[in-house]
Amino acid sequence: MNDVTTDDFLGGLVRLKQPNKGYRATSDSVLVAAAVRAKHGETILDVGTGTGVIPMCVNARVSGLRFTGIECQSDLVLLAKENAFVNHCDLMLIEADISKRPSPIHGVQFHHVVTNPPFYTEHGERVHPQEAIAYKQQMPLKDWLDFCLRHLRAKGSFTMIHRTESLPEILSILNGRLGALEVFPIEPKAGTPGKRVIIRGIMNSKKPLLVYPGLVMHKDDDSRTELAERIMRAGQGLDTLIKTS
Repeated sequence: MNDVTTDDFLGGLVRLKQPNKGYRATSDSVLVAAAVRAKHGETILDVGTGTGVIPMCVNARVSGLRFTGIECQSDLVLLAKENAFVNHCDLMLIEADISKRPSPIHGVQFHHVVTNPPFYTEHGERVHPQEAIAYKQQMPLKDWLDFCLRHLRAKGSFTMIHRTESLPEILSILNGRLGALEVFPIEPKAGTPGKRVIIRGIMNSKKPLLVYPGLVMHKDDDSRTELAERIMRAGQGLDTLIKTS
């Protein structure tokens, strides 16, 4: 693939090749990567990995992790392999459509599963074919989440980002399967209704749901808040920021 750009993420901690036109990583992936609670030596599955931005961002924060990424678009898989090499990330790529069975990782479970799934349901949101696949919801959300949870080991953590309006559906799917659920609304500015929400939970936990105050990304002058800077440029994890806020 020749028509690509190389872009900096996390203030240059991550260098990512991605298509000049087509699917390009957004702040959603950086935000959900910051919410992944992982420790040295653990395994992480990224469902719908694209060019690998989530593994690269987590890898920049936590060393010694082993990643598996599933992606259905072959051109993005090739870029993800290049990105893993450049960023010294232990990432095994699997080119597969998760709606097909049996799964290429049938029976394999991970310490952590993370996903930024396709979530546009309306027509005409994206025009480039690569974007249409990456962003348009092709399979029911329940089926996507079922796949994710099948590959999560006992007491493992699941982390995702989605549209705020889908939160009731997501919680109903996860209810009884994940505990210690945490909801992090993403607010563009203070007091502004957010369009995104991060959801995190633990397999088989009995701890109750927690809903955090909104994570405010921008000040009134449109510059980033200190919290947003620490996530988007310094690559800090969400747990660290919660403890220090």
